[in-house]
Amino acid sequence: MDAAPYEPLAWQHLRGPDVAALDRARTIVWVAVSPLEVHGPHLPTATDVVEARGFGRAIMQRFAERFPEVTHVELPAYHVAADVLPHAGSVAFRPATVRRVVEDVAASLARQGFRHVWLTNFHAGPRHLVAMEVAADAVSRRHGARVLSVFSLLLAHLNGGSQEIADVLGPLPGIARDDLVGDAHGGALETSLMLHLLGEHVAADYAALPPRTVAMALAAEGRPPLPDLGGAALGALVRRFRETLAYYHRTTYAGAPGKGSAAAGEAALARLGSVSADALAEVWLGRVRPEDLRSPLWKARHLLMAPLLGDLFERWATGEPPRV
Repeated sequence: MDAAPYEPLAWQHLRGPDVAALDRARTIVWVAVSPLEVHGPHLPTATDVVEARGFGRAIMQRFAERFPEVTHVELPAYHVAADVLPHAGSVAFRPATVRRVVEDVAASLARQGFRHVWLTNFHAGPRHLVAMEVAADAVSRRHGARVLSVFSLLLAHLNGGSQEIADVLGPLPGIARDDLVGDAHGGALETSLMLHLLGEHVAADYAALPPRTVAMALAAEGRPPLPDLGGAALGALVRRFRETLAYYHRTTYAGAPGKGSAAAGEAALARLGSVSADALAEVWLGRVRPEDLRSPLWKARHLLMAPLLGDLFERWATGEPPRV
């Protein structure tokens, strides 16, 4: 018989004495930071936030089994993110705003004595990921807390970004390994997750959508494929970001949405939760430091967080004229 889904304490429902009574050494505060963003014509704009919370709950489930003494508290989600798709329905924030929001929230919790603040996210915008990592690092050093970005940890855990997500997920019902190649936004994986987590808000005709990926678009134009994130030089990373930005200015999904199913979403979420919980257990036990688990984007953080450079880069990548 399957265990009942783990339910964390909801921060907004706690009273002051309830918060004061929490054992700071054995409490993990979870904060979801993801956008309202267009995900193809078939998924709701809240997709990344729903997935971020589902991802966190899957990890909590595994943690509750292994560390029953730990209390998990969940804050309301923050719909704040950089690098969202530039289409009607997306709500964009500057990377500096994302960093400031995450820093302020995490620092407020750290000043109240909470030593473990874990940030969840399911949005792979490079400046968003880096903003969260930079904020987590700053608060951790300033307050002596363990603030970490779980999604960045997952990327670091995947062999520095070189391991395919299909290798981590393993077999999924109705989805072949090749169906996940280039599946980056609103494709088979995210469609499956949303069918499982919030199926009533997925468009009924999602299965009719054709496969589309950045690699397919480059191949159709006779251009070389994108470099892997893992071990890529800075120049290769710049090209990867440029091609990806240009692609998402033209279309709103990458992958094969038609392959999605609720069963695949349930299996994928359980697997992602298991892999991440195993890695986070090493952090919880003090065997691994959060700063040892940087995403592949960390080395480009100064470039990605520079406001002027970021604006010029996006306009260069998409062909838009400079601002007057």
